[in-house]
Amino acid sequence: MMAKSFNELIKNFAVIRNYVREFYVYGFKQREDFTAKSGRSYDNERRRIESYLREYVDVEQQGTGKALRLFIDPNEVTENPMFVVWQAKSFTKNDVFLHFVLMDIFQVGEAYSVNQVLARIDADYLVHFQDGFMVEALTLRKKLAEYVTLAVLRRETRGREIYFSRVASVVLSDRALRAVQFFKEMAPLGVLGHYLLQQERGLDAVFRYKHYFVMHTLEEQVCLDLLTAIREERWVALTRFGRERAMRFMPVKVLVSAQSGRRYVVGKSKAGQFFAFHRLDQIERVELAEVATDFELAKEHFDEVRKFMWSAGFDRRVVHTLRVTLAIDEIREAYMLDRIRMEGRHGTLERLTPKRFVFRIETYDLNGMKPFLRTFVGRIVALDSGDEAWERQFFAELADMYRLYFEEGTTVGDI
Repeated sequence: MMAKSFNELIKNFAVIRNYVREFYVYGFKQREDFTAKSGRSYDNERRRIESYLREYVDVEQQGTGKALRLFIDPNEVTENPMFVVWQAKSFTKNDVFLHFVLMDIFQVGEAYSVNQVLARIDADYLVHFQDGFMVEALTLRKKLAEYVTLAVLRRETRGREIYFSRVASVVLSDRALRAVQFFKEMAPLGVLGHYLLQQERGLDAVFRYKHYFVMHTLEEQVCLDLLTAIREERWVALTRFGRERAMRFMPVKVLVSAQSGRRYVVGKSKAGQFFAFHRLDQIERVELAEVATDFELAKEHFDEVRKFMWSAGFDRRVVHTLRVTLAIDEIREAYMLDRIRMEGRHGTLERLTPKRFVFRIETYDLNGMKPFLRTFVGRIVALDSGDEAWERQFFAELADMYRLYFEEGTTVGDI
């Protein structure tokens, strides 16, 4: 008896997306590390990943089995290799047959009704089959409706009859091609730009990127659904990986971290909490719900809140005023002042003397500012936040770091 052949096609994108995410972010991963599904499910998804992304797969022997990870060096690629994951969809015999037949029937400029298309299929295509294969009118109607939704076909009413015609292919100018080449790697929904360029042959890559977040590709459907909800001012049912129950949520903005590259959606929770953040890579799916009656009010509220945001976090909705006095030589270390002005967000920089400056900012998120402030260790003369507990914690963390590098009893003067 022959074993069932392995099928590379996928029905549920969320499944393969979660496996790719695990192997790319947290690999190396072994079979035993995935407990949510059966070992057979793991084997199937691992083989799919090895098929789609074979040149980026690293395998390491660990104990009794092999562990797999995905390694993609952003400096070595000019196109996001994860685009290929979106191009493997499950389909049936009817899907394959109807796709090629409909693309052959619907030449640009020609329009047909359902009955006319059905007659053409019977007379010009099915006549060549000897196995009794037939296409039912209901199956054809569903396929035509699907292609209208995908903007492959156009639907119009002529009298009492409904006609379908083919949407002309997008023709891109040279300037548009370059724009798509760039924005498909940088903008949300870059996979759409990838599809547009699939019809172009021999197009040289002209862009390389220093900070490149290939993971975003796996979130494109989630991002599109959230942007649709924001545009239509709707509530959504938001399901996170590992959670069975969906939560009600009103998305207001999609934000991108300039530090980590992670993308977040911010909005209002069912309990009325302003504002809840969710990472897009942790969201499994988004379902549109009813129109929100207070969307504009929530958006205006967030526009006020974001004036004091440093990162995706709040500290009990209290605005803290932070003053950091820094020792910087404005002649020899002008680059430091430029960096503070560029990276200090809505903070201000005040000159006290040629070698003393004060960085001042109002923010909800003192904890989120810690990584930025640590880059000035050795230059901080004074720090005043109005929150003594936070200041003690900040300096305690610096002391812990100091102990990691120097023996107990060592003082700064001994270094």
